[in-house]
Amino acid sequence: MNRNILIVEDDANLSAVLARVLRREGYEVAVSSTVREGIELLHKEAPGVVLTDIYMPDGQGIEILESAKSIGKHTDVIVMTANATVESAIEAMKKGAHDYLLKPFQVDELLLHVRKIFERRALIEENVYLKEELKSRSRHADLTGESLPMRQLFEVVASVSGSASSVLIQGESGTGKELVARAIHFRGNRADRMFVPINCSAIPENLLESELFGHVKGAYTGATENKKGLFEYADKGTLFLDEIGDLSRALQAKLLRVLEDGKVRRLGDFREIEVDTRIVSATNKDLPALIRQGEFREDLYYRLAVVPIRIPPLRERKGDIRVLAGQFVAKFATAREREIRFTDEAMEVLLAYGWPGNVRELRNLVERLTILKPGRSITPEDLPREMLGKETAQAAIEPALGYQDAKQRLLDDFHRGIIGNALREHDGNVSRASESLGMDRGNFQRLMRRYGIRSAAFREEQ
Repeated sequence: MNRNILIVEDDANLSAVLARVLRREGYEVAVSSTVREGIELLHKEAPGVVLTDIYMPDGQGIEILESAKSIGKHTDVIVMTANATVESAIEAMKKGAHDYLLKPFQVDELLLHVRKIFERRALIEENVYLKEELKSRSRHADLTGESLPMRQLFEVVASVSGSASSVLIQGESGTGKELVARAIHFRGNRADRMFVPINCSAIPENLLESELFGHVKGAYTGATENKKGLFEYADKGTLFLDEIGDLSRALQAKLLRVLEDGKVRRLGDFREIEVDTRIVSATNKDLPALIRQGEFREDLYYRLAVVPIRIPPLRERKGDIRVLAGQFVAKFATAREREIRFTDEAMEVLLAYGWPGNVRELRNLVERLTILKPGRSITPEDLPREMLGKETAQAAIEPALGYQDAKQRLLDDFHRGIIGNALREHDGNVSRASESLGMDRGNFQRLMRRYGIRSAAFREEQ
């Protein structure tokens, strides 16, 4: 939010007093003694509030008001006048002035007007932000699952949400790290304040520093006005630093200082600003390995990882694939007013696949299928060939085979492979093998009998 104030007043003593009081309250203040200079400053600074006298040596404050309104809707004007009839002040109100003050006035009266303007503007910004967040809440539904790893993850999220401790979320791409960060924020006591995400790998280093810490006018070429950084925007809220492992050593040092002191310094400024910002960071990199290689600061790592959270990849919680796929189908099919479902055979292919892109890959696949699939059922033939495996895919396209024979061979080979792999992974334990695939134990045993698969054979392999 723009906290700049422009004072246009030809009484040097009054403008000096007002500037001193407003600066003490933390506002950025510029002063002009003429209408001409005031209009020039308006176009350079675009202040949040303008305090202008009605009668000036080279014109009237109405000109300042009209210029402010022509610039944009984010500048409020308070006119000051010693005219007892206040006719000019009333004219200014009709032309869009926020309020007027009769000279002489108490400084506290002025401060009250200014505070109300900025409080109202902060409330508007917060309402806009919260409306946008409500639109995005449906994305949180992607963070779901019934498997043991996910139940454990939910317990950690619930425990850490109410604290102010820094959280480091680790997981592969596509596992839902930002979803976990949002869940921590919106289930905690900072939910009514801002959640501010930034991807540290997506912004060049010189711009990232300005984004995080802000800058003052003239700090570098192109810095034409003061800018608040994301730490300030997230004050009393949460700053989510995604891909923290890509942060440069120089920015790591600055981030560490903020975490230790609770203060930020804008680029080009000498003053420090206190912030109460909770840090939640995320990475898909091995930070301890980066520390050993000298690419990441160990002291920063321990500041960030007060509470470490690991999100398991989808291949480690295959029991959730059925839940997620069903959820995505319902979401995307409903949006297109369709009815569509995965057949049991197609679902078994999904359960056997390794999902290198994790939940994001599954979500994108389902969305694509609901767009392109004409019928009501999604079968194995509708799935990408890489999901079927090289051998089974080749069987399906052998020209000597008819459609039904190719389909049956594909399914037979698929079932033999998935059942065998599950038993091999779980030392021949049928219960654990069927659970890992999200299958009913009875159906699992039925397939074992159909294909002549014995669990003892896999115990003997060990």
